[in-house]
Amino acid sequence: MNIQPAVEPSRTPAAWRPTLLFVVAFALNGTPHEAAHALTSYLLGFNSTLFHMWVNPDAANASPEQLATIAAAGPVFSLALGAVSWLLYQGQFKRRPSGLLYLMLSLTGIYSFLGPLTGAGFGGDLNTSLSYLGAPRALLYVLSAAGAVLLALFMFFMGRELLSWVPRDLGRAKAIVFAAAAPWLLGTALTLLLYWPLPGFLVRSTLSGSIFWAFAVAGAASGYSTARPSPTAVALTRSDFVVAIAALAMVRLCANGVRLAHP
Repeated sequence: MNIQPAVEPSRTPAAWRPTLLFVVAFALNGTPHEAAHALTSYLLGFNSTLFHMWVNPDAANASPEQLATIAAAGPVFSLALGAVSWLLYQGQFKRRPSGLLYLMLSLTGIYSFLGPLTGAGFGGDLNTSLSYLGAPRALLYVLSAAGAVLLALFMFFMGRELLSWVPRDLGRAKAIVFAAAAPWLLGTALTLLLYWPLPGFLVRSTLSGSIFWAFAVAGAASGYSTARPSPTAVALTRSDFVVAIAALAMVRLCANGVRLAHP
C-alpha cells in the first residue's frame, strides 16, 4: 500500500512561507522603527547611535517635549508602515503571491504600535513619551487596557486572514500551525537568531511581547471552517529572496551600531 503524506512535498514550501516572511517583515519594520527614533533625534539636533533593535540618543540636554517626540517616533512610524501596507494589500496585492509580504508588514507594523500602547502604563516607547508630556498615571492605565483589547482583536482578525495563505489541502491542525502557530513560535526564534546578539531585556521583551500571537492562533482556528479566500499559495518567490537578503543585510549592518552625528 502506498500511503501519501498529508502535505505533498511540492506544497510544503508554500506552507512555510508565512513563517519566513514574518521574519522578513519583522526586520523591515523593527530596524526602521529604531531608525525613526535615531533620525528624529538627529533632526532635533542630537547625535545618536542606531543599533538593529535599539537606539542610544545623546539627548541629555533635550527638553521633555523633545524626548517625548523621539520616543513616539518609532511607534508612529510602525503604525504608518502597517496602515500603508494594509491599504496596498487590500487594494492591489491580496490575490497576488507578493500579498503575503504586505500582510506581514501590516501585521508587524500595527503590532509595533499597539504593543507599546498596551505597555503605556508600564514601560516602552509610548509610556516614555506620555510620561515626559506629564500624562496622568490613570490615563496611562486606560490606554494600556484599550491597547490590550485592540491588539487581541487585531491579532484574532489577522489569524483568520493568514489562514488564506496556506495551501487549502492542509488539514485543520496543520493549517492552523502553518498560518499562525509556526510564525509565532518558530518565527520568533528565527528573529532572535537574526538579531543576535541582544541584551537580555530585549530577548525577554521580544518573547513576552509575542504572547498576543495566541489570539492569531485562535483566529485561525475559528476561521478554518468558513469559506476561505484562495490566493495563490506558492513557495518563496524570487522577490521574497531579494527582500529577505536586503532585510538581513540591513539588520546585520546595524548590529554593531551606526553613528548619526552632526559635523
